[in-house]
Amino acid sequence: MNDRKLKEVKEWLEYINQPFIPGMLVQSFKAPGIMAPTNASGVGDYVAKAAAAATPGTAPGSIFEGMQTVANLCRVKANYNPLDVEGNGNFAHFLQFTQNIADVPFLSLLNSSSQEIEQKSKNSDILINSFVDGFVGLAEEDKDAVTNSVKTLAKAALSYAGQVETGSNFAQNLLQTNSSGDVQFSLFNSIFTIKSENNKGTITFESSYKLYRAVYQLSAASWAEIKPVFDQQQKTDTSEWLKNMTTKPKGLGAASTPCLD
Repeated sequence: MNDRKLKEVKEWLEYINQPFIPGMLVQSFKAPGIMAPTNASGVGDYVAKAAAAATPGTAPGSIFEGMQTVANLCRVKANYNPLDVEGNGNFAHFLQFTQNIADVPFLSLLNSSSQEIEQKSKNSDILINSFVDGFVGLAEEDKDAVTNSVKTLAKAALSYAGQVETGSNFAQNLLQTNSSGDVQFSLFNSIFTIKSENNKGTITFESSYKLYRAVYQLSAASWAEIKPVFDQQQKTDTSEWLKNMTTKPKGLGAASTPCLD
């Protein structure tokens, strides 16, 4: 990486480490009223590879720690907290998080698009399957695990929605590797209308929606070049990333929702 690129990385790190400033969020007229439950998963053998590559010390060493640290810096800069759906886990903060990811100068955007999805059933399984079927780059053998992951989004959204129709942004983050050792960060999201009726597990969703997707990549070659610049950054390990990016259901009611079991 040339001196100009390294300078960009240093400038980005300086910017991303500055404190969050209220009122500087990406503007969206719908943003404040939409809750944004999210979930994160390691696809395929990502978690095992990340654990095997874990490095000592507090700074990120492996490419896995590098991608997780970058993503967490973007989350903190946006003041986005998926554990606080009724506060800083709302759609406005989620949008700022996605913008921060998009602005990282050393990530490559592999795919970015939206897809119209039609599903007429109120059965949550129909929604979840159509949502997952729209994912890009997901191996068939990983679909069951990701489907179960998306079910936690529905449970969390239902637990916060109650008996009124609530706008809910489903956000699923996937971390995976390719055969070259590059790390890919995939973000899928879509907004649904959701509500619970009489706490008996009836869920109402929109019959059609747009699935937005963006897939970013941190190459092994890029990470090797920029890793020394991250020596003063606090690394984010895999378990920490997954925990901080997974919204838990509010209370116990949604955990036993019949249509999600």
